[in-house]
Amino acid sequence: MVSFDVLIFLLAGINTALVFLTMYTLITRGIIASRPRQVLLVVIFCMYIGSSVSEAIYILRFIAEIKSLGGPPPPPIPVARGAQYFCLDIFTRINFLLSDGIVCWRAWVLYPRNKQARGVIVFCMLGSITAIVTTLAISLRSRSASLTVSISNLTYYVPLLFTNVVATLLVGAKFWEFRTQIIAHLYPSGQPGERRTSPVNRVLVLLTESGMIYCLYWILSMISSVAIMGAFAAEIFECVLPQLSCIYLSTVILVSLQKSFNMNSILSEQPDSALVFEKPSSDSGVSIDMPRIGVSFVDRVKGVSSWDSVAPESPDVDTDDTYSVKTCEAV
Repeated sequence: MVSFDVLIFLLAGINTALVFLTMYTLITRGIIASRPRQVLLVVIFCMYIGSSVSEAIYILRFIAEIKSLGGPPPPPIPVARGAQYFCLDIFTRINFLLSDGIVCWRAWVLYPRNKQARGVIVFCMLGSITAIVTTLAISLRSRSASLTVSISNLTYYVPLLFTNVVATLLVGAKFWEFRTQIIAHLYPSGQPGERRTSPVNRVLVLLTESGMIYCLYWILSMISSVAIMGAFAAEIFECVLPQLSCIYLSTVILVSLQKSFNMNSILSEQPDSALVFEKPSSDSGVSIDMPRIGVSFVDRVKGVSSWDSVAPESPDVDTDDTYSVKTCEAV
């Protein structure tokens, strides 16, 4: 049990560090003028509250176990529902719902014009919401519950696992499309180093690998729910899963912000100089000065308007024509 409690505190410390780092990064990037960053800040804060509540419940249980040292172990009988059970059951499911929402959002933004892919994402998210709400209602209406395993049926895990698998496959498909088409078009085949160091390539690889690891963890949690690995393993997974959901969300947000930072740094390294054309020489040997791109368009418009406002003194220009030009400009 000591190693189990050490694992809980270790994950709680990692979760706290990542959450505060994510919140600090979102605020420093300019949260007032960005609605998506405001939503992400609220979501990460709510998930941290939920994981902290779960952690506090397990700390209370750890303190109770310390006080009972030296005596006989309590029998594993069902206990009446109380505040701890309600908080653990509700906040855990809220964390899972928010985590699935971020996973679906991650895949949603990669397919802005693909209605089929977005339809699949919406279907998966609705399935996750239905599973969470249904199992929560059934759990809260039961007369007794065990604090050892509060998540213990496949109807809860299968929709959540399916949503994560589909979202990870969509991200992997976008990564493969980027690697086979866009990278091959932008970079020559003789420069493989640039393919490996592409910022977008690294981000897509990291998102795909993290999604696969998260799906693997869901599979292990689903196995633990059917009592194959024992009650102790099920309790471990139940405790660390809310923490890992919040850690996963913080990692995804930090990776996304790092992607935008890399792209901005690449764009800022481009030389900001005016494009100057060559000066071709005329047949008479006199060079002709060509205009340079970068001259202020406003200054040129002002110069043209000042030329048109003054009537030329040439006898070839009719006064009526000058008046018609001024009338068109006024209109």
